[in-house]
Amino acid sequence: MEASKAASAGSGKASGDDRVAELETELKELTGKLQQMTDIAGRAQADLQNAKIRMQKDGEDIRKFAAEAFILKLLPTIDNFQRAFTHLPEDLKNHEWLKGITAIEQDLMRNMAELGLKKMECLGQQVDTARHEVITIGPGKEGEIITVIEDGYELNGKILRPAKVIVGDGIKA
Repeated sequence: MEASKAASAGSGKASGDDRVAELETELKELTGKLQQMTDIAGRAQADLQNAKIRMQKDGEDIRKFAAEAFILKLLPTIDNFQRAFTHLPEDLKNHEWLKGITAIEQDLMRNMAELGLKKMECLGQQVDTARHEVITIGPGKEGEIITVIEDGYELNGKILRPAKVIVGDGIKA
């Protein structure tokens, strides 16, 4: 009888060792799955954060450039104001009516600047094909803008309309 107790005690120990081994294997599997799920959750959280940042930037861009089409339609009017002031007859220069028109034009330009519109300064600069449309060349320092035919504009750093310019050909006048 004692031999059978010893045999059953030995087999109980063997089955207990097997159970421990099974549990250790299961623990390793679950730990691996936990690590895998933790990695997936981390990537998903990073993707979500990146999507939030991208959406915020896209929203800012939409707000910055929402007025672009409207401003493009206004540029010829702005050009006409500039031309009118350039070709103003002497007898009208001190007229009160002109002071009112000038104030309206300045207010328009101030409002456009608040939207991010900026006139490009070109005269005397080296030509940049991304910012300038060369209409013709003339006598002057090679590659230097000698005349601005039509002003160029930027909207929040983006070129809205390139300036139309005349560039020096390298032959002195």
